[in-house]
Amino acid sequence: MPIVVLDSYPLSLISHPGNTEESLRCSKKIQSFVNNRILVVVPEIIDYELRRKLIHSKRDKSIEILNKLGDKGLVYAPITTEIMQKAADLWGWARSTGQSTANKDKIDIDVILAAQSLILAQETREYTVIVTSNVSDLERYTPAKKLEDITIEYFTEMNRRNTSSVSLL
Repeated sequence: MPIVVLDSYPLSLISHPGNTEESLRCSKKIQSFVNNRILVVVPEIIDYELRRKLIHSKRDKSIEILNKLGDKGLVYAPITTEIMQKAADLWGWARSTGQSTANKDKIDIDVILAAQSLILAQETREYTVIVTSNVSDLERYTPAKKLEDITIEYFTEMNRRNTSSVSLL
């Protein structure tokens, strides 16, 4: 089962209580992934990133929607020590190769998100992609795409490629 890992922008769209065209389109697409047996994951670090902003701006309805995403088939993925250690590795590698994604004193949520995606792929042996509006910063670590660039057929093709490249040793 392929895995979609949500970044903060698509997560904010599907937690939006309004019926904007963009939020409806995003919600519909995410639900189609779930309906087609594609695991959609809400990483703990991304929940934190969005939730703190929603709390600060007193967006109670959005928080309520965020709290109920599990009812729609999305899965919450907690941060583990292994993820944080992988994130530190990614951060150090990016810094040492001049590819930093955030100020040196910031936590750099992108590397934690990328680490979670990498660990999920490693643990499940499934194709995993981060859905984001920030493709360039994330794709240096792991597959990342904009929501509009991902279809059910995209996952079918990725699954076919992964299956055909498995060694039969």
